[in-house]
Amino acid sequence: MSVRISATDWTGDNGVDGSEAVEIAEAFRIAGVDIVDVSAGQTSIEARPVYGRMFQTPFSDRIRNERNIPTMAVGNIYEPDHVNSILMAGRADLVCLARPHLANPYWTLHAAAALGDEAAAWPDPYLPGRDQLQRLSERGEGFGIRV
Repeated sequence: MSVRISATDWTGDNGVDGSEAVEIAEAFRIAGVDIVDVSAGQTSIEARPVYGRMFQTPFSDRIRNERNIPTMAVGNIYEPDHVNSILMAGRADLVCLARPHLANPYWTLHAAAALGDEAAAWPDPYLPGRDQLQRLSERGEGFGIRV
């Protein structure tokens, strides 16, 4: 079972902060949750969020590494390199992308091809597109997916 928490309300002293988020995640772990989806904000009109690339990942990192609680990282993660660096650095156990898939439903397939993964299952009619993407990626080009 998973649960999504807001690790900070971005409201300063009036809301949840990172240390409280660790305690909230621990309470859910004790109650039987398997993984915590660590998000932030959107709980108050007083919020003053700090956006940026992978901006919610530090919250996931803290919960995962302070209490050994499996986490999902979310929040402005949009390149394969982001995903790989988060996972390889042990900052989360799972990375979730929403908006990149809204813009391109085949984002994952494109990223796999750009990274040279030939085992990903593509729909048969799209195999020529996969092949072209792999050739372009070998030359350092691609379809907007950076690796």
